[in-house]
Amino acid sequence: MTTRTHLLPSTFSPELYVTRQILAAVAIVSCCVLLGTNMAKANPPTALINSYNQAAQGDEDKVEDVYQQLTSLIKQQGATPLTLVYLGSTETLQGRDAFLPWNKMKYVEKGLATINKGLTLLDSQLTPLVQQERIQGIPESYLTRALAAATYSSLPDMFNHFERGYDLYLALLTEPQFEQQPFAATAWIYRYAIQASLRANDREQAQKWMALMESKDPQNLETETARSLVGQSRG
Repeated sequence: MTTRTHLLPSTFSPELYVTRQILAAVAIVSCCVLLGTNMAKANPPTALINSYNQAAQGDEDKVEDVYQQLTSLIKQQGATPLTLVYLGSTETLQGRDAFLPWNKMKYVEKGLATINKGLTLLDSQLTPLVQQERIQGIPESYLTRALAAATYSSLPDMFNHFERGYDLYLALLTEPQFEQQPFAATAWIYRYAIQASLRANDREQAQKWMALMESKDPQNLETETARSLVGQSRG
């Protein structure tokens, strides 16, 4: 006698099918968004920032290497406002070190355009400070604005960017959340801002920032440097 096995037909549910399709689509979109975010995340690593600092302080041998690394980083992973501002600042260093006057102009103007792209990109982003990557001890947007200000305010008057750099300092350093950042990480920004204020003959503002630095850490090297700058300005 033959035993027959009866298989129950699977129950097809149109609602369940649609739900599964929607969930699958959402999963795919989420993966793409995360992948795109990771690809766009291209902030400079600490070693590269250290090399930039050496280049900015006068090590001409570092400039081209920093430029190549930043260019490669942006090409491979996409640009962030901070990376663009570092690249633009490095391009101004190429102008600083160029021999021919027209090459100096070309590099600096290119750098200014790149920095402007970085600031424009930053303005389009609304990431809260608490969600930002902390680089050199402060949120990335603060470092982006500070570096742009330092670059603009250090250029000769002929490039007509000093005022914009000083305005960046005035806006950044008056934000309550900026003042709450670790002073060890922001001291250099205050020092450069004081240097800019003295160049602008805004001694009242220089004294205010100097008093703030003294209140936070009078023994900090940047505080001592700023104190010397203010003292020299008095003649």
